[in-house]
Amino acid sequence: MRVGMRGVMTAACAAALVALGPGKAAAAVFSDNFDAEPVPTPPGWVPDYNSFANFFVEDGTVDLLGPANPFLLTGTGNFVDLDGSTNNGGILETIPQFNFSAGSTVTLNILAAGNERGGTDTLFAGFRFFTPRNVDNVMLSGFTSFQEPDSPTQELLGIVSLPSNAPYQTYSISFHAPVSGRVTALIGTDSADNVGPLLDAVSFAAVPEPASWALTIAGFGLMGAALRRRRAPARA
Repeated sequence: MRVGMRGVMTAACAAALVALGPGKAAAAVFSDNFDAEPVPTPPGWVPDYNSFANFFVEDGTVDLLGPANPFLLTGTGNFVDLDGSTNNGGILETIPQFNFSAGSTVTLNILAAGNERGGTDTLFAGFRFFTPRNVDNVMLSGFTSFQEPDSPTQELLGIVSLPSNAPYQTYSISFHAPVSGRVTALIGTDSADNVGPLLDAVSFAAVPEPASWALTIAGFGLMGAALRRRRAPARA
């Protein structure tokens, strides 16, 4: 039976997608550096801001600051003071919810610094689960510990105590997902004096396990081999 080029490509692509299974064909990716948020100059900041494009303030208050803010706080473009102007440290949570598939590595990165004004604050960031929490191989970078609080909802949080002079660095928490699920990302502080950690960027990724990608590559390798056989000259 003769198979045309379109048939060969369709078969190889189908084999690769079957190997991946539903929902594993691509990584879920999200990032935000707050530069799209409007900051009038002057005054160079917005107290108790709650109109983020990708986040809502789940608790407390936060301030949005631009590079010309009157407090001389530093960031790259716009950034957030996680303890707003009401003596009630805030928690930012992503508006979108993120699906991940079984076998994925799910990672949250934040770029954060100390408050630059004195004292020490607790910074936490992680995931709120909207499906039963089932994680293993929790990995931390920058965070010094993690917790898995069950109330009010199931969460996984990295925690670090930041002195005021802590420079900007990336803090990361990730886990391996034995089963598929859905989460939001959240970042906050327990500070309660209008002076909180500074947050400059957030990114999230849910990447399928390498074996899934290897099977995809193998599928396209089969496609290439089939095409080479098709092009080989017939022997007498």
